[in-house]
Amino acid sequence: MKYILLLLFILPLQLAARQNQVEVYTYHNMPPYIIDLEQKSGLYFEFVDLLNQMNSGYQFKLVYMPRKRIDHRLKQNKLNGVVIGVNPKWFRDPTQSRYHWTPKMMSDQDIFVSLSKHPVIVNELSDLESKRVGGIHGFKYVGVDSLANQQKLTRVNTQSETQLFDMLKKERIDTAILSYYTFLYLSKQDHNDFYIAKKHHDTFTRHIMLPKSQNNSLYLTLNSILICEDFTKHWKQRLLNYTMPVH
Repeated sequence: MKYILLLLFILPLQLAARQNQVEVYTYHNMPPYIIDLEQKSGLYFEFVDLLNQMNSGYQFKLVYMPRKRIDHRLKQNKLNGVVIGVNPKWFRDPTQSRYHWTPKMMSDQDIFVSLSKHPVIVNELSDLESKRVGGIHGFKYVGVDSLANQQKLTRVNTQSETQLFDMLKKERIDTAILSYYTFLYLSKQDHNDFYIAKKHHDTFTRHIMLPKSQNNSLYLTLNSILICEDFTKHWKQRLLNYTMPVH
């Protein structure tokens, strides 16, 4: 009898725990956002770890999911979770009316990086003409793609930012479009070997996006966490750990 009573006590707790677990999806499988999926290392893992330290009543778990699958689930209204590190304009939601968006997690940039010994000076996109510009397969680059379609530059695609950075170092491309945080992480041992063009490809903020079908209390909880002074203090320190080059 006592075992039955114990089960009756434990099962509701387990059920509640499952109900309060939130999948936090990312399609950015690149450092420093994700460094190692198996080892659960990277900036987004640290962000989720901080979320879980806030005793919000939710248990957050970071999960990698390709962008196409995220888009498919959104279209079918079957994305049971939230998406981390994204911007409204990437989801055709500039007015933030299709989905819920939290306050920004961080500011970021996509930058043009070249070798210091062969700097590619970019004041206007037309300065990229006749250049080999590296990007990620499947990614869209406003302005750059237009020049590539007009055969005014050569777009070279790779599967990952790490491959893209290696191609730059081997001089197989003239300049690479990289996230600022990715560049800082990959170049932390030889930062001075690279040149960042004054004109950036894009400047944006990263947020957490929630389908409006999600529980509204989750949205309110995430909003309150991201503006909490204690949370932002610790998160800023984690960001600094990834942006300070090693000399």
